Amino acid sequence: MIKKNISNRHKVTYLTLVNIADDIQRNASVTETCRKNKISRDTFYRYMNTEPEFTELIVKAYKYQSEVPTPFFTTR
Repeated sequence: MIKKNISNRHKVTYLTLVNIADDIQRNASVTETCRKNKISRDTFYRYMNTEPEFTELIVKAYKYQSEVPTPFFTTR
């Protein structure tokens, strides 16, 4: 019997996590940010609880929301 994997698990890249932090810094809600980056809110909060680097990025993003946005990561 052939087993079929029915998982749609999204592989979240570091660039996606940085884009999420940038969106949060620009005062976007978690829902808007997740929709834009094509991840679920559950995935967002799972990463918040399990990835210390991501948690640190999000804390900094919320801290600097009121300042002029400067992206965490720039591509050239």
